[in-house]
Amino acid sequence: MITLVVLAFEGAVVRRSTDAAAPPVLVRGVAATVAELRRRGVRVVLVCEGPHRTAVDALAGLGWSVSGELRTPHAVDAVVAVDDVASAPPAPFAVHHAMELVGTLDVRQVLVAGDSVAMLEAGRAAGAGWVVGVLSGAARRPELASVMHDAILTDVNDLVALPVPAAPVR
Repeated sequence: MITLVVLAFEGAVVRRSTDAAAPPVLVRGVAATVAELRRRGVRVVLVCEGPHRTAVDALAGLGWSVSGELRTPHAVDAVVAVDDVASAPPAPFAVHHAMELVGTLDVRQVLVAGDSVAMLEAGRAAGAGWVVGVLSGAARRPELASVMHDAILTDVNDLVALPVPAAPVR
């Protein structure tokens, strides 16, 4: 049973523009996907490449928030940023910290999804039950396929169709 989905913010949830000054853009359909996961009782934590404050501000700029309240629209349960852990992915600390933040005790109940080899390696190093690559970011299929994974999806929206049992609805 999956009780926690850990998503790479950059690449799985937002796409960066080729213009470095432009704000990130949500992957089409990701808001509905995150809402559906949360409706199913799955907690959602984002792992961000930048500092915590920058990540929360970027979310706010997209109309999202961090909230444990299930009915809060456009929300995730928590954010883990590089300054929240001793080492960024591929170290497993971001996944373990996500578990700590939402109270997940069994790493086998964690699904890690990301668009980089580092994120997939972090999921494996953490012992996650499922490690999933998504092609909505910078990495291409051959690069993601070069590391151990359970699936490679077009984008994060395909998570809701994976044959992974979800948690009981909370």
